[in-house]
Amino acid sequence: MAGPSDVLRAKPRANLGVNTVHYQALRRLGAAQGGGLFVALIALGAFFTFANSSFLTRSNLLVILLQVSVVGTVAVPGAMLLVAGKLDLSVGSVAGLTAACFGEFNKIMGWPLGLSIAAALLVGGLWGLMNGVLVGYFRFSPVIVTLGGYAGASGVAQTITADATRTGFGPTFAVLGNGEIFGIPVPVVIFVAIFAVGVYYWYETPIGRHLIGIGANPDAAEAVGVATRRLPCLVYVLSGLAAATGGLIVTSQLDGASVQIGVGLELQVLTAILLGGVAFNGGRGSLWGTLAGILFIGVLDDGLILINIGPYVANLAVGAALVIAAGLDVLYQRIERLPMGTIEAVPSRTDGAGASEQREAIGDQGHEHRRSDALRSHH
Repeated sequence: MAGPSDVLRAKPRANLGVNTVHYQALRRLGAAQGGGLFVALIALGAFFTFANSSFLTRSNLLVILLQVSVVGTVAVPGAMLLVAGKLDLSVGSVAGLTAACFGEFNKIMGWPLGLSIAAALLVGGLWGLMNGVLVGYFRFSPVIVTLGGYAGASGVAQTITADATRTGFGPTFAVLGNGEIFGIPVPVVIFVAIFAVGVYYWYETPIGRHLIGIGANPDAAEAVGVATRRLPCLVYVLSGLAAATGGLIVTSQLDGASVQIGVGLELQVLTAILLGGVAFNGGRGSLWGTLAGILFIGVLDDGLILINIGPYVANLAVGAALVIAAGLDVLYQRIERLPMGTIEAVPSRTDGAGASEQREAIGDQGHEHRRSDALRSHH
């Protein structure tokens, strides 16, 4: 049975007043949270272009993409986890563990390069699987599990390497972090490829909708057949593989496998995702918005260096942008809770048409009340 608010929502909106216009404006504001960062990104790029002519050059743009490639690679599965209400704080330590294992496999055990890379990736994937089983199947807190993984992976890496750095992996491995494909750095190519695959599965398959459903209401998602246990577990495996890939890229760039690789990576990834408009509690977000957050941080860091401003200002600016994004997230949540019937019940004018529409709505509302009273008295 339709309630009074349903009756009011069914009426034409042509004669609705300032309250409805204000409501629609706020709805558009919330919906554009991720896209608004693209506007800020364009404005920021325009400012740095006028401030320094070297900013908008092919070489500098490739430098920006190269700087954010590792963060972007890890942020793709990270955004999928966060939109599902999950979290992975262990990616930085997993990247360091992967680098350490690769160094041990290749330099100490003497394994071939290809086998060492595959085994290192397997380490990252297995760590992600462990996180996924504990969070997805046993329903442990993702914060506690991955925070424990943050400390545990780092401890394992230090134990197996005795905190020693392995170097000298050769020119073939150096291509992973320093090579180019048609003039584009290999890490950028890897990031673009992973992002493209992520976009496909997020928007062109049911996986994206299922992840959002899990984040919004896991019980309802499970009731309609969504794999609320298996799907997050799978994404945790992908997160571990992405962190392992990032660790190998940095190892290649430095030609050194150190346990210090990946330190702070989890905060950079989480900042980019939240800046892009993905709700911390899950249920809402966009992979395109995550891309905007990744690029925003990269452009800000690079532009401030070009105009001779220290990195501390960049951290301050990113922090301020993150607070603003959090404020917009709270505003959007409040907008979603606004009752449409209450807002739309006020007509915009008191002319004949508006008064007639109001009387019709009130009449329908009275009819609904009388029908409800009759049913109650019957029972």
